[in-house]
Amino acid sequence: MKLLIDIGNSRVKWARSEPGRYTFGGAFATDASSLAEACESQMAALPRPEAVLVSNVAGTRAGRLLADWASARWDVPVRFLRSEASALGVVNAYPNPAQLGVDRWLGLIGAWRTRRDACCIVSAGTALTIDLLDAEGRHRGGVIGPGLAMMRAALASLEALGGAAESCDGFFCNRTGPALSSGILHSAVGLIRESQARAARLLATEPELLLTGGDAETLRPYLETPVRLVPHLVLEGLHAVAERMP
Repeated sequence: MKLLIDIGNSRVKWARSEPGRYTFGGAFATDASSLAEACESQMAALPRPEAVLVSNVAGTRAGRLLADWASARWDVPVRFLRSEASALGVVNAYPNPAQLGVDRWLGLIGAWRTRRDACCIVSAGTALTIDLLDAEGRHRGGVIGPGLAMMRAALASLEALGGAAESCDGFFCNRTGPALSSGILHSAVGLIRESQARAARLLATEPELLLTGGDAETLRPYLETPVRLVPHLVLEGLHAVAERMP
């Protein structure tokens, strides 16, 4: 068994990788002050893994705390994944491959593992990232925008707007709170739709939309095209890497 850990900006998710399958284990907040305690609470009872594979976009401190905990608990290798020029059938579009966020890179690998065809990968987390993968496994680039929570936080600081975001029932709203929520939600939806349209023109075919991340369920009802929900796409990518390890 190999242990897979995805350290995101807001949440840490983990899973167990075994030949032919992986099993989601749990999640907790990415909080450096309590990260070791959360690891101990959720993972200490696991059998000793052969290795620990980590995707980390939350900074060096979080990564170091996790590696120290895992090494102390099991004395096993802890491998932090990095973006590469190519791996497992996927070709990175970036001239400097290391500049592509490792979560996006593993998302591409996870997407190629689940569907070996053109797809638009939408990760709705702290940031909203959209990456295009063609039918040959070539990454055609991506676009990054603010996530829903980031937009809420930015607009909440503007006192002139006169209120915090509230739930909305329609597009046009007659109170400030719902109007903020509508604008935030449909800004994200608009970026996804524009990305889909441009992807279809670029590839001369409509790629499937894969949706992942903490806000995936919030966005899904507003997307008019068919959507495949993949809750743990980075873990899918980590599992693909784990299966190729000796």
